[in-house]
Amino acid sequence: MIISPHTQQSIEWHNERIGLITGSMFKEIITTKGMPTVDSRRTKYMEELAGEIITGRPTKRYVSAPMKAGTEKEDEARLLYEMIKGVDVQTVGLCYKDEQKLFGASPDGLVGLSGGFETKNAEPATQIMRFRTNWNGMEHFQQVQGGIFICEREWWDLQSYCESMRPIIIRFYRNEPFIKKLDQALNQFHEELMLLVRKLKGIK
Repeated sequence: MIISPHTQQSIEWHNERIGLITGSMFKEIITTKGMPTVDSRRTKYMEELAGEIITGRPTKRYVSAPMKAGTEKEDEARLLYEMIKGVDVQTVGLCYKDEQKLFGASPDGLVGLSGGFETKNAEPATQIMRFRTNWNGMEHFQQVQGGIFICEREWWDLQSYCESMRPIIIRFYRNEPFIKKLDQALNQFHEELMLLVRKLKGIK
């Protein structure tokens, strides 16, 4: 693993992510069952990345109010997790799998030598619903396993955080069968992406 020195949300961090396959978007490439996603989602993401590589400009993606609040509350959510678990969370920038830097992830933190941390902000009604339905966090499975894969970890804690309410913390362990499929899917996606970019650059 290679950890970038640039702080998350900095200009340098945003620039590093241009054209890069990132953990939060792995769900556009592979399903929780390790199968390819529907062509429309996969193609749309590939076209966005190709556009970024060619123009050097990031794709403008919709940021909802809850997503913005989640970024703003990340520090307090992380602190609460540290207090509950009795651990120190290391904040890091963009993490690459290896020197090739074909894909990466920006975890909300690393825990010791074996763990990772991701927190998701929730509105009160959403947090209550998650308590009542025994939320399993599977909508973030690809991102979590992607973090484990890229950062070479054994487990990853996913937290649902809502201010003034008890958080929900779910621990995911390394899923080797899925990670093997993820590795293959990401490399295949990258090859197709580079081929698309070469074709587009050849257009006069």
